[in-house]
Amino acid sequence: MTVRLIPAGTVTVDLEDVTLDLACYDYLMRWIGDRVQVAKLKGYLEATYAANPGLARLGLVLPRGTVITMPEMTISTEIKTVRLWG
Repeated sequence: MTVRLIPAGTVTVDLEDVTLDLACYDYLMRWIGDRVQVAKLKGYLEATYAANPGLARLGLVLPRGTVITMPEMTISTEIKTVRLWG
């Protein structure tokens, strides 16, 4: 089992049509680098909402210039062995 730390940071929305999901995905890709692992990560979006009170009131698409505090999170990845025969 591997344990990784995703550090806290800030992200400023500088493009149009950016949702919080997309901002979190881009931030996590910088630290994890594997889109499959990023897609399987649970709880980061909720932790980001908790770290940014009032962010949900901005709507689904975040306005340009919005500053988002990305929370720190420790994740563990477990490599599973699959036996195909016997």
